[in-house]
Amino acid sequence: MKPKYYFNPSIIFALIAITSCTGNDTAKEQKKASGDTLHYDMKEVHRYSNFFVKEGEKIDTTFFRAKYPQFKDTVINTLLNQSINLEGDSEISISAKRFVDAYDEYVEENSGSSSAAWFRDLQAKVYQNTPKFISIETNQTEYTGGAHGDHFTLFTHYDINSDQKITLNDIINEENQKELIKIAEKYFRKLENLSDKESLNDKFFFEAGNFTLANNFALDKEDLLFYYNVYEIKPYSGGNTALKVPYKDIKHLISNKGLEYINSIN
Repeated sequence: MKPKYYFNPSIIFALIAITSCTGNDTAKEQKKASGDTLHYDMKEVHRYSNFFVKEGEKIDTTFFRAKYPQFKDTVINTLLNQSINLEGDSEISISAKRFVDAYDEYVEENSGSSSAAWFRDLQAKVYQNTPKFISIETNQTEYTGGAHGDHFTLFTHYDINSDQKITLNDIINEENQKELIKIAEKYFRKLENLSDKESLNDKFFFEAGNFTLANNFALDKEDLLFYYNVYEIKPYSGGNTALKVPYKDIKHLISNKGLEYINSIN
């Protein structure tokens, strides 16, 4: 039986009491980590649907939740906005309203009939914050109907001095990336317990069975991380893949600028 949707003022008042410190669209501030170079506060935004679903003893509602860093430097905030507001909105609160409004309209158009409540949970955090560059890790999980939800992780990096986005070409010169791919494939095969000659066609989505690097990467202290989200190279059941390539094996391929970034990591 499909759950029934209804507007219940008493439940709304209860939710308001529970979330009185955040409200419908709210922000909380937390102190930055002591070792970070740029000062920032952590903000939170919450928004809930006015429609509730009751199935047995359980009551649920659609919600949007986000937690993200906000920097004192307005230039940095502008740069990082696209890494956090993934749908291009100027503010998280706009994304929250649009998401919940879409669900409310869906329920209204279907006369209160829906299989389940939706949710979107966006968690962005500072991954690296050095005198040379800053990295943001954005994790988003959501469900908007269907057999299962969706989730992904994105890394973005910016040069603090030039205010420019950092790409893989800034770390490894383009002419050296073929050799990088060969070295990375060896680590990928080791990670997936594959022999040197075993085909990549059977278990993975690499085009023509040729190994490729994820566009999604991060700089760690000892490794260059390539992060493949679900469906990129594996089915949903295969999950995400975090491939680490040690700097010690690719040091000769790293550009001078790349070495500056890496050496600035504490």
